[in-house]
Amino acid sequence: MTLSRTLLCAASTALLLAGCKASEDMAAKTTETVSTAISEDAVPHAQLGSNVIPTEYRLDMVMDPDDDGFKGVVEIDVTIEKATNKIWLHGKHMTVTGAVAELPDGKSIALDFKTVDLAEAPSGVAYIISEETLPSGTMTLKIPYETPYNMALNSAYKVEQGGENYIVTQFEPLGAREAFPSFDEPRFKVPFTLSITSPADDFVFSNTPELKATTLDNGWVRHDFAKTRPLPTYLIAFGSGPYDVVEYDPLPPTEVRDRPIPLRIITAKGKGGKTKYAANNTAGIMEALEAYFDIPYPYKKLDLIAAPDYAFGAMENPGAIVYREYLLLLDDDAPLSQQRAYAGVHSHELAHQWFGDLVTPVWWEDIWLNEAFATWMGNKGTATWKPEGNYDRNTLNSALGAMNIDTLATTRKVREPLERSEGVMDQFDGITYRKGGGVLSMFESYLGEEKFRDGVRLHMKRYADGVATGDDFFASIADGSGDANVVPAMKSFVDQPGLPLVTGTLTCSGGKTEVKLSQSRYAPLGSKTKQGQTWQIPVCAKVGYGDQTEKVCTLMTGKTETLRAKVEGCADWVTLNENGSGYYRFSLDTEGWDKLVSNLDALNTREVLTVQDSLYAAYRAGEVDSSVLLKGMEIFAKYPEYDVASKAGSFLGFMDDHTDAKDDVARLVRDMFQKRYKDNVGKDTVEGNLLVPTLASRLVNVGQDETLKLRLAQQGAAYLGVAREQDKSQVASNMIGLALSQAMKSLGDATYGPLIEMASTGSALEKGAALGALASTTDKEIAATLRDVALAEDSPITGRQAMGLIGGLMRSEIHGDATWDWFKTNFETFVKRKVVDVRLGGIPGFASGFCSTERRDEAKAFFTENAALIPGYERSLAQTVERIELCAALKEAKAEELAAALKAR
Repeated sequence: MTLSRTLLCAASTALLLAGCKASEDMAAKTTETVSTAISEDAVPHAQLGSNVIPTEYRLDMVMDPDDDGFKGVVEIDVTIEKATNKIWLHGKHMTVTGAVAELPDGKSIALDFKTVDLAEAPSGVAYIISEETLPSGTMTLKIPYETPYNMALNSAYKVEQGGENYIVTQFEPLGAREAFPSFDEPRFKVPFTLSITSPADDFVFSNTPELKATTLDNGWVRHDFAKTRPLPTYLIAFGSGPYDVVEYDPLPPTEVRDRPIPLRIITAKGKGGKTKYAANNTAGIMEALEAYFDIPYPYKKLDLIAAPDYAFGAMENPGAIVYREYLLLLDDDAPLSQQRAYAGVHSHELAHQWFGDLVTPVWWEDIWLNEAFATWMGNKGTATWKPEGNYDRNTLNSALGAMNIDTLATTRKVREPLERSEGVMDQFDGITYRKGGGVLSMFESYLGEEKFRDGVRLHMKRYADGVATGDDFFASIADGSGDANVVPAMKSFVDQPGLPLVTGTLTCSGGKTEVKLSQSRYAPLGSKTKQGQTWQIPVCAKVGYGDQTEKVCTLMTGKTETLRAKVEGCADWVTLNENGSGYYRFSLDTEGWDKLVSNLDALNTREVLTVQDSLYAAYRAGEVDSSVLLKGMEIFAKYPEYDVASKAGSFLGFMDDHTDAKDDVARLVRDMFQKRYKDNVGKDTVEGNLLVPTLASRLVNVGQDETLKLRLAQQGAAYLGVAREQDKSQVASNMIGLALSQAMKSLGDATYGPLIEMASTGSALEKGAALGALASTTDKEIAATLRDVALAEDSPITGRQAMGLIGGLMRSEIHGDATWDWFKTNFETFVKRKVVDVRLGGIPGFASGFCSTERRDEAKAFFTENAALIPGYERSLAQTVERIELCAALKEAKAEELAAALKAR
């Protein structure tokens, strides 16, 4: 039985005290109960109490996208365990009048709705209070309200595109409380029934199918939707506006599902024609996911909504998944990178329909499991759907990216307690998505795919339509797989911060090969990380003997361990992460690295990716000198798979920015990438589509390839129609951003107007490309103009675009100092006017590109002084400060050595 069900059972058996004439004893007990409840006056900054439990919502709203806000009446059926006159719940930026509690006997009790001052509880805490005691038992809270549309891409928000207004919702994590008074927590998972009245010309949608549409006397239409399955508030979705709606053939039945699924794609006006790719590539992913879960898609319809503007990538609202336009609206010549982005995110959101929607976490500290599982399962879904697409490496690549966060002393646990709701966005970072996905992948490998799947299926059946904790999931995996040892092992990765480092030494005695292992916490140069942690690590090594290899595994539970090979003879080399399955880095001595890097052809691509990551990490830790790093980079640059080659230059930015060897860095870049670029540009291959743009960017931005710069600038000018007749066919779709950037650098003012126009009215792909091109300007006057445009109230670019533009200028070697000064001067206006709600806490990250202790101190002081404007900023600031310190430490320790190694090539 889940927590919410337990509480409901307890509450439903309570006595209805206020409906009868009590004896003195009963009156005394009643008074005592009420006084106990009233004494709980402390503002709940995280979870609400459990005295009042919602059991069902009915939400009736009236909205016009052309207005400034909307109104509604929410009826919440609740069960009260102990009589009280005060109920904590959530509400923000709303006006409530005439609220009542309706009792089963027909009696109504007047309620006052009050909100806690936002200075004390910025997340939006409220309460209702009555002069008369609310008895224990069941009742309905009926709350009429009015609320403004959010204008910062949160809650029920308003967005304008092409002269039309649209309403979209984004309720995760804390947005629902601005759209209707509610118990806005994941554990309160109950059915909802929605109705929305809006102008007749507007299309209205929600999570469930529409049951009926009734035209009213004023010409507006009331839309009534079917009751939902049990859902938390953060998964409710609705929208209204002049949307295009494209109805596609239903998704056909599968071996698991005996019914079709109605499929629609909803877009801003005039964009419905760009939805065919998304529609045509949904059924295969759905079928793969259903086969894994062995549970039919749980909801009655599937709407895919391309939001006209959106703060995230996508949101898994059951039956009404919302996406950023870039992910859902693909032109016929969309680049492979955009197609892959759609598939990966789409599979992630569809996986959530089971894990997250059908089974929901109790509290935000376990949201990691939602997102980690969808990351891992989404990649498994795409790999099953299209095995030739190399999607099987996506989870590994994501996990390797998370390791750069996990190396910080200020990193957090995967399952991090949340003590104040204002810090909830800390739970939605690379540790949640990427590390969590990597940990799940590691333990799937450890248990075996079938046993792990059996545990997942058991979990879904145990908690369908309910809520569950991380510990519940661990128990399901243990029970389903038959291996109880997996629980402490998984918890060792989830319940402590940091990244394991497995150090190995290859030895041989009497013709017997051994690998002596030790574990510690990885720490780069300059780190304040403390040692002493241990993990229970499934370590698998691959040992090489000439043309033969051997896999040797152990569950490493102590500080040290020895792997003993079974093959006779002395091994030549070893890698410590066979098949890339482990979430850890490894280290070897100099000889070990040299031999391993020289035998990459004996490894599969997943293994090479972990070798690459661990070698670079060893360099950051000061354990590898610069000549070894450069040798490794050049070898990786030649590796046939695009994802290895694309990461081969991951240190180039540091080399270019922080050494006095720009010409030598440029020569290295040309030597590493020029021929490969020329051999693959224009080819319709994975490498031609995915790797070529990366190589071209490095060649022009670091490699000083003047010929390529000129060619791309000419192509970008043709795309814009600047100084020549417009001809978009001059630029391949995967090179648009780079060509526009080179045009901006070369032609300056002539490109400014067309790029601003494209950033506002272009396709989803063009908008991002134009914005990046504007930020790449080398002209100081244009940069100053762009900062003004970013701040202006009537700006042609959106708030989200303004954040991206200022971030790009802040990272610029030319404009960084001036932009930082502007940022500090205009901070309050910029934050209030342009920063979307869910990004407030992450604002200190704007300074993360600094690399000196002086700038560290300046950034720390500035953001601390302005803390009231950016609630939830603390971890972002701590990690920004640490990143600056680590950059400065690496520069001090390695810049001269690296410059010398570059000159010696």
